[in-house]
Amino acid sequence: MTLTQADLTRTLELFWHPVCTASELAAAGPPGGADGRAGRGPLGVRLLGRDIVVAELADGTLTALDDRCLHRSTRLSAGWVDGDCLRCPYHGWAWDRGGRCVEIPSMPEGPIPARAIIHSYSAQLAYGLVWVRLDDRANTRLPACPAWDDPEFRVIPGEPYTWPVAAARRVENFVDLSHFAWVHAGTLGRRDEPVPPLPEIARVDGELRFSYDPPEFDPSAAAMYGESAYRMPIPCTVNIDFSMGPGVRRTLWMTASPIEPDRSRAFWMMARTDDLDGDDEPHRAFQSIVLAEDEPVVCAQVPGELPLDASTELSVRTDKVSNTYRRWIRELVEANVELGPSGVEAALDARSATVVGP
Repeated sequence: MTLTQADLTRTLELFWHPVCTASELAAAGPPGGADGRAGRGPLGVRLLGRDIVVAELADGTLTALDDRCLHRSTRLSAGWVDGDCLRCPYHGWAWDRGGRCVEIPSMPEGPIPARAIIHSYSAQLAYGLVWVRLDDRANTRLPACPAWDDPEFRVIPGEPYTWPVAAARRVENFVDLSHFAWVHAGTLGRRDEPVPPLPEIARVDGELRFSYDPPEFDPSAAAMYGESAYRMPIPCTVNIDFSMGPGVRRTLWMTASPIEPDRSRAFWMMARTDDLDGDDEPHRAFQSIVLAEDEPVVCAQVPGELPLDASTELSVRTDKVSNTYRRWIRELVEANVELGPSGVEAALDARSATVVGP
């Protein structure tokens, strides 16, 4: 079957993706709205090629709408939260959380046109992020973030960053075991130890899971290095749990939000059970080093999109993790093309708890 980037986009629309941090939403929009009835936002974001406005209304509910007033096409993200509505700054039209126009100031007696409805999307807040799902026809759930509610961990949110590569390419880089020796030589790997182990990979409850025992190395004290357990909630999230010694765990979590087929924004956090009252800056600084090593290499991939044809790029057996990940992504896209959202649900559950071969 020939698959296109449009097929991949339609499949990704069935999943939850973060579009901003809660703090970014809180900082957006005029203070208190125009009439002082405070909400948070609005904030314009982009997800899978769509311009969307997100806001927290005065009653605390989140709304996500197409970022365009139907009257004269002004972005609603340029307006403000007005009680339980979004107010367009151009002519003052008010839109409720479901995208229906509820007031036209220049026509106080009405009628409001029946066509005055903007497309709305599901939105929710989790892990300090605002998540949006463009298509609710599949029963997908938010990816797990185990450390977030675990009282043993100190959680440190990272600064989001945008790279000109597909979300899936960003995910691949996170789980590419053979790049450590080259891209992160002296940081997370050794060039005299270039051959990574080939882990056994299991499909469990909509995730890929595997373990990695890296070669002997003496990294920075702030590094996350050691025996690690990887969880990859499909399609765009990675959680790595590191065993750093007796009773000491550190976690790195990342989800890549697909802005366009060849552009993504990564939201991430780290967590640790040791040095709970210590300075976070050395840990942030180390991750900055790792990102600075990855960025020029990952962003030099051509094309930026994830190839859906397995023959487009040459793979070898040490690409086992990324090959397995790509295979599952292709299965999801094929299922959506052939069977629709119900097929995607079945493909997520397929071969659950079985070990995937090379």
